[in-house]
Amino acid sequence: MLSPVPTPSPATTQTPIPATVTLDGFNRAPAEELVDRVAGLFAGRTLAAALVDVRPFATVDALCDAASTLFHEQDDAEILASVNAHPPIGGTVAAGSMSAAEQSAATHDGELQAIRDLQPVYRDRFGWNYLVRAAGRDSRQILDDLVERLGHGPDEEWPVVLDNLDAINRLRLRGFVSAAPEEVEA
Repeated sequence: MLSPVPTPSPATTQTPIPATVTLDGFNRAPAEELVDRVAGLFAGRTLAAALVDVRPFATVDALCDAASTLFHEQDDAEILASVNAHPPIGGTVAAGSMSAAEQSAATHDGELQAIRDLQPVYRDRFGWNYLVRAAGRDSRQILDDLVERLGHGPDEEWPVVLDNLDAINRLRLRGFVSAAPEEVEA
């Protein structure tokens, strides 16, 4: 979840990073502040720092591709921490948070309760939280996905988790960084 950007002191000449930035703003933002913001998107500081270190980017697609490449270079412990930092589907999430927006279509009470009931089973089976790119999926689709994935072995499930976390990271990054006008027209 993105936290509010602290207001700079009068002695600070840097402009705080807004909730969304242009690609140019992303490329020019002060590194430490940008790492803080991107770490909130990714639920992981190591990946955020690695991405900020390889700036600048010519396009949002190039930015997302770099984030994906760097994500897949992270060690499993870093990725596991990011997975487990995501709140459970149907759990308590802060109003207005990215998780709340992403899970907004999961509203059918019976299915949502089944998802809540199965998530501890999933965690016991695999040792990590159930993670799915929930944006654009309703509760039936999420429940079906969860049930299917409970049939996986850990070696089969881990790549599915990676794909979902990568998709969440890309989605959130695209929501944070907007294309330059010339990029949109191309």
